[in-house]
Amino acid sequence: MRVDRMPGVKRDSLEVAYRGKVFDVVLEPTQDASGQSVFAEFAACDDVVRVYPVDDENVWLIREKRLGMGSELVLRTVAGGIEEGEEPVVAAERELLEELGIVADSFEVFHESTPMLKALHTVYHVVARGPRVSTKASQYSDPAEYIEPAIFPLDQVENLVWDGSIREDIIAFGLLRLLRSLNR
Repeated sequence: MRVDRMPGVKRDSLEVAYRGKVFDVVLEPTQDASGQSVFAEFAACDDVVRVYPVDDENVWLIREKRLGMGSELVLRTVAGGIEEGEEPVVAAERELLEELGIVADSFEVFHESTPMLKALHTVYHVVARGPRVSTKASQYSDPAEYIEPAIFPLDQVENLVWDGSIREDIIAFGLLRLLRSLNR
């Protein structure tokens, strides 16, 4: 969670060392094991949704060109920041339409996680059942993002995790949790 969205009691104990577009770096006074006063450093960013569209046989992932990871396309899930006051399932609906141009019959949070000890945010893993292409797709696409759909049979998802096709741990974990929640 961004520092400016934290409850006052928590926010008042933090010092913002860097304020960025994507994340803030914050310092919190604490004591080390010997009782010496030190600052703990954290990254604070918006809470995030990761969306896993599924039908009876497939999961819809994306291939995305990720800056900072070379020029290759990386296999990922639809994801994005939760806007202030927005519920995770509403953010999931919005991101799915923006990134893939699809809508779904239902959305459900199946897991919440905190991906790193030093990151102050929550990732909401959301299953989107019954995905289909929207007639409104073209008006929502972001020309700054290069994203292409990648649809995989559910029975191949576990192999994508173990063979290294999924390079981000949080996505690998989310896909395995998804399979379990679907009783696969």
